[in-house]
Amino acid sequence: MIRATTSDPGYFMITQQQITVSGNTSFGDFNCRYRNEGLRDTLVYSGFKGQKVMYFRIPVKDFSCGSFLINKDFKSTIKADTYPHAEVQVKNFRIDKGHFKCDLLVDLVGKKLEFPGLEFLKREDGLLGRLQLSFERLDLEAPKKLGGLIKVEETLDLEVLLGF
Repeated sequence: MIRATTSDPGYFMITQQQITVSGNTSFGDFNCRYRNEGLRDTLVYSGFKGQKVMYFRIPVKDFSCGSFLINKDFKSTIKADTYPHAEVQVKNFRIDKGHFKCDLLVDLVGKKLEFPGLEFLKREDGLLGRLQLSFERLDLEAPKKLGGLIKVEETLDLEVLLGF
């Protein structure tokens, strides 16, 4: 992790977005990823009023979980037919006590969730924000397969990477 310093330029050129949803099951782990490359967007954090909000509209069908069956289960669980897009907003990006922070809004399965003051870690490949979601908070039931033999844990990890 690289902390924010006074030598940082006050902005970053974002060239990619990556959203990763991961979790654990009684059978193993899973990772579902969405990636959008070739962007040219500027993320300003120098404290100017009226900062631009970064807005991502993510087609749920574009998440890849590594296998056809897991893709199908993931999209069924997050109701992709009813909610074909997830939305993420990054606003009020700033440096606070040497850390990059923002107010993150996530709209997933029709639930609007706010994460004020979410910390982003500066890495060589970009800025990474991590948070945890529960199926309960999303008003969803953790999926079970094969009569309950395979169960998904209640907590999901969500990572947002704003790549340089």
